[in-house]
Amino acid sequence: MKTDIRNNVGLRIKELRRKGGITQEKFALMTGINRSYLADIEQGNRNFGFDTLDKIVKSFGISLSEFFDGM
Repeated sequence: MKTDIRNNVGLRIKELRRKGGITQEKFALMTGINRSYLADIEQGNRNFGFDTLDKIVKSFGISLSEFFDGM
């Protein structure tokens, strides 16, 4: 079952990735995270840890606070 926070975080990741013109495939290479795992995160279908979130956010070149301010 999707939670609001999981869904919102996934949508934020997808928004930032698309805004940067980055494909899931390229983003997977940038983060070192499997593409299908990233797709599940974007869709709100996957639980993930703070280390994974940190990798994702750092790949966008923003801080965690900037990431969450946009939600």
